[in-house]
Amino acid sequence: MRGSRINRLSVLKDSRGMLVRREWPSVAVSQAFGISPEREVAAQQLAAAQGVAPPVIDFDAAQRFMLMPFIEGSMLESDWMLRHERRAAVRELLDRLRGISSVSLPPLDLVRRLGELQRHLVFASPQRAARWAKDVDEMIAQAESVSGIGGVLVHGDLNPANVIVRADGSLCLIDWEYAHCGHADEDLAGLAAGCSAHATELASWSLQPEGFERRTRLRALLDAVWLDLAAVSDSEAAEG
Repeated sequence: MRGSRINRLSVLKDSRGMLVRREWPSVAVSQAFGISPEREVAAQQLAAAQGVAPPVIDFDAAQRFMLMPFIEGSMLESDWMLRHERRAAVRELLDRLRGISSVSLPPLDLVRRLGELQRHLVFASPQRAARWAKDVDEMIAQAESVSGIGGVLVHGDLNPANVIVRADGSLCLIDWEYAHCGHADEDLAGLAAGCSAHATELASWSLQPEGFERRTRLRALLDAVWLDLAAVSDSEAAEG
């Protein structure tokens, strides 16, 4: 779930060192994409307390920005599943997330969210929305098969671009705008959706194997609809 109008990040330096400034888009854009600054900050603080995210140094709700330390490292390799140490580190990261209670955060009904994104896309670009209409309808009809809120911290957009590998090999997660209280298999499903060649092995990490394939399809569909909506949003911004 990425897009230039959504993730506004800049690096700056002051007496506190190298910092990253995270700016949120307008209220209207944030609502369309399901982003809540307050929820994002709360989730990142929960994760930072467990060492898996940068701490929040400053948060200004009115000006819609926060500051966090710049994390030295590199993006997780696209072939991380083929690297023994990285595979072990990602599995440990998932286990740590599954151990973080997030009952203080609002839950997120992913099927309902998919329907909301699709409706926004229909309004923004009926032609783009048409390509997903059948799949979205089928997923909504199967909503019960991917239900179950759970009570753990879900990053909501776990993919290599949002994972920083520190010099010591430990992992740090950034971009918490879709974090929520959810099911322990949600982030794993996100990884599987973007790593189809290793979907079978990733499925073996699941805590609820009977629903994992559907969770993975749901996540892949969410990403696809989101990316189309972001593309329309970016196009409109460029034309404006």
